[in-house]
Amino acid sequence: MAAGNGRASDGLYTGVAPDADLVIVKFTTEGAAAHDGEPAEAPFYNPALLPAALDFVDAMATAEGKPVVILANFGSVGGPMDGTSTIARVIDERFGAGIPGRVFLTGSSDDGGVDNHAGGTVTQGETAEIRIRKGHAGALRLNLWYPASDRFTVEVVSPNGAVTGPYAPPANGARASGSGSGFVYYHNGDGVDFFGAASATREILIDFSGAAGTFTVRLTGTSVADGRFDASLNPSTLYSRPDNVFETYAEAGYTVWDAAAARDNLPVNSYVLQPTWTDVDGATQTYPGNDVGMGELWPGSGVGPTYDGRLGIAVSAPGQGNITPYAPRSIFATARYSVIRDGDAPYGVLGFVSGAAPVVTGIVALLLDADPTLDAAQVRAALEQTARTDAFTGVVPNTQWGYGKVDAYAATALVRGGTADEPDARSGGLSLTTAPNPAHGGTTVTLTLDAPSSASVTLSDLLGRRVGVLHEGPLGAGAHRIAADLSGLPAGVYLVRVEAGGAVVARTVTVVR
Repeated sequence: MAAGNGRASDGLYTGVAPDADLVIVKFTTEGAAAHDGEPAEAPFYNPALLPAALDFVDAMATAEGKPVVILANFGSVGGPMDGTSTIARVIDERFGAGIPGRVFLTGSSDDGGVDNHAGGTVTQGETAEIRIRKGHAGALRLNLWYPASDRFTVEVVSPNGAVTGPYAPPANGARASGSGSGFVYYHNGDGVDFFGAASATREILIDFSGAAGTFTVRLTGTSVADGRFDASLNPSTLYSRPDNVFETYAEAGYTVWDAAAARDNLPVNSYVLQPTWTDVDGATQTYPGNDVGMGELWPGSGVGPTYDGRLGIAVSAPGQGNITPYAPRSIFATARYSVIRDGDAPYGVLGFVSGAAPVVTGIVALLLDADPTLDAAQVRAALEQTARTDAFTGVVPNTQWGYGKVDAYAATALVRGGTADEPDARSGGLSLTTAPNPAHGGTTVTLTLDAPSSASVTLSDLLGRRVGVLHEGPLGAGAHRIAADLSGLPAGVYLVRVEAGGAVVARTVTVVR
């Protein structure tokens, strides 16, 4: 979807950036059963290999003299999820702001829509009872984080009523462990957690096993300066183990996975493009959560905020119902419910956030083709400034949609610079033009409203910094010409953004000197 040339479908299913080159690194796999003469493949994931994978791709791009966007299309909740883990810092070091032509993208996660996050505050001497329903036999992991300034004593009540503990909190820099009926327990002081977090934080990790049942984890505040805790359960998604949930202290949101919480990642999630499809056998198929309808956020999308309180999402992209090529010998090509075109060149449906992230990856490739010097911060700003809003997104930015629905045309136009022969930018009951464009000393913004409304017209640079307010206040129906003085601005591309009547429209203007 990001860069397919469409040849196997005679151009019907072409990727977003079909002229882009591809470098594919196999970093992880969920595993695959033996099929059609192909041997079984065991699952593997080793985050310690990520720096080598990133450096390999970077070296390839450098050798070719080209910019690069990397898509890491995997990830699930767990870890500090605050941008300070080892993996998050690796991403920021190699693809951070100020590094031209290098962008990293991983989607938020597929862990939304289930009570798999717990959060709350424990006060001095108080006990919080976190009840966990383990709905399936097998493994379930609790990963809980709290400030290094605090100390929590821990007890675990197993489904058979056995109480294990209390476990005293270890000192910072130390680790405590234990086990009981159906679980193994670790409590890590600051500096020795399993994810290499650079924030001042402590970690409790409990691996539950065995039959289904309800566990209770008791946290008692023995020394509390802050008291806040955040915890995740894994696996717990709409499509896999949805009845592994927190029964107490459940909080919505906080499902942006650890790598996606990197400060210079481009975090995206998924909305529904088409709720159903017809498979190769003529049957109507759908994915869990698609019943929210076309245009709505897929409820399994990971959403913000991050554990440290940042928005968590940049933009949302169409991900539910996209069509992508399947490798003929892959396990995906055997899933006839998702295959829509069979034979030597099969095509099928790709959904979830993994279906949305390649769309944005292709758009980023187009932006880097337009300007290879853009860095991660500039690319993110271009996508956020030009994102669309509608009745589904509501007022943006927000932790569900970020800045709205990604708009490939508007983002590439922003980077390339607007031209006078482009069509009017239009959204809802308003339209916008700028002329002259490019401009030297000034330009005229023509705003047309279908109905009277309060309107805000602003001018921002490519990094989202507001450089001017052109109008604030009521306007009547019809066309309005607003003069924009550009004489004090340096040469570059700027964004005229209008909000009126619940709609948002944006247009680029290029300042020349």
